[in-house]
Amino acid sequence: MKMAELQVLHFEAAAIALSPAELAAAGGLQQAWVIATCQRVVVATVGREARTQIIERLPAAARAQAFSGAEAYAFLLRFACGLESRLAGETEVFGQIKESWRTFSAAPSLLSRQFNGWVQRLFKDTKEVRAGQLSGLGSTSYGSQVRRLLGAPTQGPTLLVGAGELAQTVAPWLDTHELLLWNRTPERALELQRLVQRRNANRVCSVLESSEQAELAAWSMAGHVVLCVPPDAARDAGRIGAWQSRPRQGGRIVHLGLCQSTSAHWAGVPALTDLTALFDMLRVQSDQRSAQLARARRACAEKAVLRSVGSDAAAAQRWEDLAAFATISS
Repeated sequence: MKMAELQVLHFEAAAIALSPAELAAAGGLQQAWVIATCQRVVVATVGREARTQIIERLPAAARAQAFSGAEAYAFLLRFACGLESRLAGETEVFGQIKESWRTFSAAPSLLSRQFNGWVQRLFKDTKEVRAGQLSGLGSTSYGSQVRRLLGAPTQGPTLLVGAGELAQTVAPWLDTHELLLWNRTPERALELQRLVQRRNANRVCSVLESSEQAELAAWSMAGHVVLCVPPDAARDAGRIGAWQSRPRQGGRIVHLGLCQSTSAHWAGVPALTDLTALFDMLRVQSDQRSAQLARARRACAEKAVLRSVGSDAAAAQRWEDLAAFATISS
């Protein structure tokens, strides 16, 4: 497969309320690699004809960003480096992409064979860009930002509500003497407990019963609460009431499923940080951080062009071809 044949469609996650499997089934995309995160859905395929068929089958695809050839590779590289994320430079997305590829390539197909070499180059280039341009950027993950927000451990355990992908990235960062996990599906909470304890065998980490009563009891004794679930009109009033009835005040709520003005229940709750506020805080970037991100984006563009002309991406050859930056680095 030549790079010129690579086709990528990029959707905001809100535009397609489907899982990767549902998206593949709805659009007939068995021969497309679908990568879904909490912020976006990326569909990669081979050839303009395949891209046209996807757009015809999925009405939302008409509103997607479309990339071809070197532009498509440069986008995938920025995506893997976390440069397309709202939390610029974040590290979790690379793991999500690798996991998505493992799942996709586990079922051998013509497309997975066509993509394999390019995906291995993508992974190699991602590591090089992160090591060369993004090292020293600081911890850029949702977990590290939540830990900064919570500050020093407080009296009482930290309660983590939810056990999905986002909770898995946050839990290991929570610096607390005791971590309580609650989720509607206890099996998912047990998986998260195992993940936490694999990383720190001495960590006190308990899984609560999945009942509403058990969750509210934890709210009433928690020092901090981190939510990795969407707002829930049926339960949020009880959660807030339990939080406000605690005998010891203080502590924080970090709600990573809540955007500003999306839930009347949470309006005016003290010590609350929602996802919008978190992003607003992170927009205040230092000049050094902004410069690093700009260099990393340019490095992604350079590597895409060098890959497209067949050069070793680690060696700067045929620099006259880099005039193509005007189209892929802006």
